[in-house]
Formats: sequence, C-alpha cells, structure tokens
Amino acid sequence: MWLTAVVFAAAAVTGAAAEPVPASASPVSVKIGLQSAIAPFVLADHASGMFADVLRAAFASQQVKVEFLYLPNAGFEELFRQGVFDVSTAATATRQSPDSYLSRWPVSYFHNMAITLRGKIPVLSSVDDLKKYRVTAFRNAREVLGPAYAAATTDQTHYREAVTMPSGALFLGRTDVIISQPDVFRYYLRQQLPQQHNPEAELAFHDVLGHGRFYWLRFRTEAQRTTFEHGIAQLYATGEMDRILERYQRDYGVTRDFFITLDCQFRPELAPQKCKKLSEWWSETHN
Repeated sequence: MWLTAVVFAAAAVTGAAAEPVPASASPVSVKIGLQSAIAPFVLADHASGMFADVLRAAFASQQVKVEFLYLPNAGFEELFRQGVFDVSTAATATRQSPDSYLSRWPVSYFHNMAITLRGKIPVLSSVDDLKKYRVTAFRNAREVLGPAYAAATTDQTHYREAVTMPSGALFLGRTDVIISQPDVFRYYLRQQLPQQHNPEAELAFHDVLGHGRFYWLRFRTEAQRTTFEHGIAQLYATGEMDRILERYQRDYGVTRDFFITLDCQFRPELAPQKCKKLSEWWSETHN
C-alpha cells in the first residue's frame, strides 16, 4: 500500500535526520521552480506563501539557501529538463527520468472541487451535471481533470479557464460553478470580495471530480533530494511545520489538505480517516 510504503520511508528519513549529507555532496543553494498562480500556497509578489515557506524552511534547516523562480504551469517539466532550475515542484510519479531524482513520497496534493452557491445549485451528482451550467475553472483544467471533465465542458459556450481564480464571479452572478482547490478559491474570494462576512455558509463544495492529484518534487541531484527530505523530517520533529501551517490557517483560513501526504507520513494521527482513504485509493489505482 502507498501509505505503508511512505510511512516506512518517512521513518527511515526521520531516523537519519541527524546524519548530515556529506559536505562534499551537500548543496550550498538550490533554484526551485514554483507555479506562479496557486495562492495562498505561492505568493509570487511577496516571495512567500505556505508552500514556499515550507520549502525554504526545510532547506534552511540543512543550511541551504533557496532561490524561487515563479513560472506558469504549462511546460514546467520541460523547463526543468532545460536546466532552468534545480527542483521541480510539479512532478508526477508517472514521469520518470534517468537524469533526475523524484522525492521518495509525494509532497503536495491538489483536490479540486466544483463550488457553487448553495441557494442556486445545492447538489451536483456527477461531473456530467456541469453540462447544464456556466463553468469557470483554473488554467489547463481540461488537461488536468481528465476525459470525463473534458467531455462535460467541451461544448459549453460559457466555459472559461482563468489564470487567476475569479472566485468573486460566483457571488456576482457571472458564473454558476467554480472549479478550484477550496483553499485557493477562498483566498481569492477574500481578495476580491472582502465585504463578504460569512460566505462559507452560502457555498456548496461538490466532490464530483474524482480523486485529487499527488505531486512529487524532482531534483537534479540525489544530494538535493536527501537534503530536502532530511529538512522536512526536521520541520516535523521540531514543530516548525505546525507553526508555519498554523500561521496560514490564522491569516488566510488555509487547511492542511495541501500537505496531507506529508501529514500522513509524519503525523498520521492528525487525519487518520483521510490517510486511510488516500491509502486505499492509491492501492486501488496502482496495484
């Protein structure tokens, strides 16, 4: 099972966290490619965001400096192959390469949902229901969300994909359904309609798009991978991971879902049911 495998991998990394990477191999600095439009996980204007802060802290715990390059999602892996940066944050396990090193476990997790106003569309039973409505999604959603989603939206006259999630359009009557990761949706809603006092009560989140997507990190060298994984283990061991996530929970209302795979490896007691569900899904689809 995926979860069992990564728990053992995490335990091995945790146990080795005190053993530094040999000085001859340890990187001094790394360039990390980050998607530029996934706030609050990446806040390009401020060189911060929850994902950026965790990556920076993990490498800093191993005395390694980071430089972030903010890039569009399209062509991300090709830019890595061209040597534009050292670490790709948008790798999938299906894209193996003999010239790079995947993290031993997925680092981030995107679970997109169909979001509506509860008073207008209280229920969506399946992805096919999207055919009846005006849908606004994130850029490249048709490529990311699979054939069933593409079939449901291909002939839609009012279908739209946006670089920056226009969450406020839902309350302004400009669209019927927003396709987004909930934390991303909430962040942009706060930016666009700050006067909304309690929008959560008016929203319905429909889990009709299937399981989310796991993303690994891809490293140029094995030493970079080892350094990062030791750093993540140290963040959990010292409580720094909790402090970072709690800050974003306080400031932006962000959940821990983006890092659920890391929690399932290092702190599975935080979300036992989610970890079990992810493990079962992984086993069903990869065995």
